[in-house]
Amino acid sequence: MIRKNSFVFGISDIKSFLNNSDLSTTVPEVAFAGRSNVGKSSLINKLIHNKAARVSSKPGCTRQINFYTMNNGKIRIVDLPGYGYSAASKQDIAQYLKLIEYYLINRSNLQRVFLLIDARRGLKEIDEDFVFWLIQNQISFQLILTKIDEINLDSLTLSLENIKKWMSSKGLLTYPTIAFSVYQKSGIKELRNEIAELSRK
Repeated sequence: MIRKNSFVFGISDIKSFLNNSDLSTTVPEVAFAGRSNVGKSSLINKLIHNKAARVSSKPGCTRQINFYTMNNGKIRIVDLPGYGYSAASKQDIAQYLKLIEYYLINRSNLQRVFLLIDARRGLKEIDEDFVFWLIQNQISFQLILTKIDEINLDSLTLSLENIKKWMSSKGLLTYPTIAFSVYQKSGIKELRNEIAELSRK
């Protein structure tokens, strides 16, 4: 049974990151990234059986890195600010993108980045650029298709095939794409199993 899942703290700049004594690297972490309004907060709330992550219809509301504990503190869930369209100013966007980059490159206990892709939109150029950046920096990642309840089965199959074809055309190898739905509860068990395995590494 999963217990003690809750928000721990948020980091809004690199200085705070460096000065936070609670940010021990002994606890494994998995991070969730994706375009603004792709459904990260809803997924995290479902994952940890909590409503700790703020859900909003307004893109760009998450402007800091938020840390959550899961599985009795055996692993931390990390919610990264969304990239792409945002209501934030250019200065704020530049600041939190720099913070995301710092976290991803320097976090030695980061086990995997789960990159969320809106099933209705598919892979966009900004997602592809992020994938290449992760590979360049030797950061393990896995794709998650979100909002699959808003498309039919044929469209979902096509979306999954398009991702597979794109990855293959670029010679990229990664873990199987997870199809996730908050409402249909699709993919949640598979995702929890992946995270449980990573917490034991």
